[in-house]
Amino acid sequence: MHEAWRFFLLFFGAAIVANILLIRFIALCPFFGVSNSLETSLGMSISVIFVMVMATSVSWLAWNYVLDPLEVGQFLYIPTFILVIASLVQFVEMVIKKTSPPLYRAMGIYLPLITTNCAVLAAATESVKPGFFTKLNIAYSYGFVEAVIYTLGVAVGFSVVLVIFAAMRERIDLAPVPKFFRGVPIAFIAAALFSLAFMGFAGMFGL
Repeated sequence: MHEAWRFFLLFFGAAIVANILLIRFIALCPFFGVSNSLETSLGMSISVIFVMVMATSVSWLAWNYVLDPLEVGQFLYIPTFILVIASLVQFVEMVIKKTSPPLYRAMGIYLPLITTNCAVLAAATESVKPGFFTKLNIAYSYGFVEAVIYTLGVAVGFSVVLVIFAAMRERIDLAPVPKFFRGVPIAFIAAALFSLAFMGFAGMFGL
């Protein structure tokens, strides 16, 4: 298989075919929490892309040059990866607070909660630690570049879905929805229909 095509499949599969939100149902808390505003969802998306890619990059180095050679990876990979993620989130929080106070206030508690966003830890673990598999029909034992491409795909997939869903919710707020369906109930119904639409990508390119 041509290397560029393999990288494309890795990215496309992670972003669309096995979308972490609508197919694997990971990180639903920020998905519903910040998708009620398009501006907030854009800020969250950029933050998650940065944190997720950087977390995987540092975690890959930590696993391959420290944890695995010392044979302590099985016991320490979770606290190590969480420490890396928490440090990066603190950095992002300081940057946003300094450069965009309105966005910082709009994101509220969901910004520091990126630390506990299971999508970030899942992407780092799947792409770094052998033995974790998704539904993608691609051999796992990622090198550094493959791990970054896979994680970038996961992060872009998360962001695309979050932004589209935020736009949908803003339109739904203007629609004549029955009173007892307004708010969270109609958001869950829309998310379910959105997920069904994404299931149509299953098996695309053999993934």
